Amino acid sequence: MGCAQPHPFHWEDLRSRPRGEILTLPGVQALSDGHVYQASFLNAIYRIDPQKELIEEISPCPNRFLTQEFQILLLRYLLAPHAGNLTGELVSEKDFPGGSTFFQGPHAMPVEPIARNYGTAPQSFLSKGRELGAESMNLGDVSLTFYPFPLIPVTYVLWEGDEEFAPSVTCLFDRSIARWFEFDMIFTLVLVLTDRIVNFETRRSEE
Repeated sequence: MGCAQPHPFHWEDLRSRPRGEILTLPGVQALSDGHVYQASFLNAIYRIDPQKELIEEISPCPNRFLTQEFQILLLRYLLAPHAGNLTGELVSEKDFPGGSTFFQGPHAMPVEPIARNYGTAPQSFLSKGRELGAESMNLGDVSLTFYPFPLIPVTYVLWEGDEEFAPSVTCLFDRSIARWFEFDMIFTLVLVLTDRIVNFETRRSEE
């Protein structure tokens, strides 16, 4: 459990939201101890207690450090209206109205750690993806679709580097993600997911 916590207004919003609406979200269920929820992120399960303002990982790494960004992301998912099913249309962040303006500079997709760690080791990327339940795609040199939340897939397309070009990575989303999250949370989702992919093995061994 991380020491950094979301802002109190996130918790207040969660306490105020009808329990029935929260339980319509894929991967979310109520626990026996009142208004306490269980939610999944990738291959991990979390316990969220709005009254105690506490998020804990139940499995597979109960002592995992939970960053502030991750905790905010999880709470924002619990507060999101159910956005319906996938559209099946893959788009980049630049395909959303206003996306080309927002997703640049400090808000450029945080995928460089994927390129740095796996740009010359695509098979390691595939292995890491399998550990986290990702699906292989036929895009780029290597591509994987991760499911941080059940109906919010994120696809990383990796292009290996050579003597002329450095490795590169792009992200693709189902167009429906814009119904779940605003741009700031799409950015945060990729930030958290990239960190979880790159640091999964290290943090697991430490814990």
